[in-house]
Amino acid sequence: MSLMAYKPIVIVLGGLLGGLLFCNNAQAVPEQCLQSSARSETCPHLLYKRSPIDIAKLSVKTGEMMCLCLSDVAGMRGASEEDLSRPKLLVSLRRLAGDWDLSESELLRLIRK
Repeated sequence: MSLMAYKPIVIVLGGLLGGLLFCNNAQAVPEQCLQSSARSETCPHLLYKRSPIDIAKLSVKTGEMMCLCLSDVAGMRGASEEDLSRPKLLVSLRRLAGDWDLSESELLRLIRK
């Protein structure tokens, strides 16, 4: 039998495999994202990553995929301890940590790792 005879089988199997991979990846994308409760619009800058901590409100365990709105934590990611003690960042850090029942250190670990 020539290779052309196997072409339809290869196409069907390739489609099935591609579909399975797509479904598997779709399940890995979390439905909820860690973002400010004050946000009224869709977050313009999302980051999907493995969580270094448990996040009870999202039902995320350490090592599972989670979503983070980078726009809500932009100033905190690379901020020094001195910067974080400034009122604007400190209030934002405390508010977001409180929204998600996390300590400030847990939230910083989540943002930075």
